Amino acid sequence: LGFPCTKSIRLTNCSVVPVTFKLRMSNNGTQPAVDSLDQIRKEGDPSWRKGIHFYVEPREFKMNPSQGTILPQGHQDIEVTLCSNTVMEFYRRLLVDLEGIAEEVASVVIKARCLVPELNVYPQILLYHECHLKVPYERKLFIRNLSNLPGCYGLIPQKRKDDSPVLYSSPKPCGIVQPYGTAEIPVIIEVQTLGEHRTKAL
Repeated sequence: LGFPCTKSIRLTNCSVVPVTFKLRMSNNGTQPAVDSLDQIRKEGDPSWRKGIHFYVEPREFKMNPSQGTILPQGHQDIEVTLCSNTVMEFYRRLLVDLEGIAEEVASVVIKARCLVPELNVYPQILLYHECHLKVPYERKLFIRNLSNLPGCYGLIPQKRKDDSPVLYSSPKPCGIVQPYGTAEIPVIIEVQTLGEHRTKAL
């Protein structure tokens, strides 16, 4: 989910005249899909807290090139990229139109299954023990990926208030954890008031 996957197909012109083609995908949306690699560069983006919302269906398939001219007895290799933002099984048709001849003269069936990997966070509680007021202290959270798919993670920025007893942040809040791999998030806190405190980080 959110990781582009590219496959290739080949269009071949078996005729003795050049043909101009145009490709389109059945049931493809119009709003650009969100790439996980782009999202981790925007650590303050509201989508980390509220999730990704589309006003229209996302355009999850891209073809490169999506149109062109093939010479007689020639061919054109096409890259088809799926960047899914939807947990589902896809069944789509890549349609080939020939300019000035007909629409949907050929099609390719595309099937895909898009999943969210299982990520575990440990430890569940970060203990900082005794801290001096307004002095930064660092501990690390670990993200373990138990699946064979890459995963995208992010520490949601704290909603700070004037009376927040503990402030937390991270110099590296977002990232990608590889299949069966482990990533770490450094978490820095600064205690603002005396006493024993518990703060929930998401």
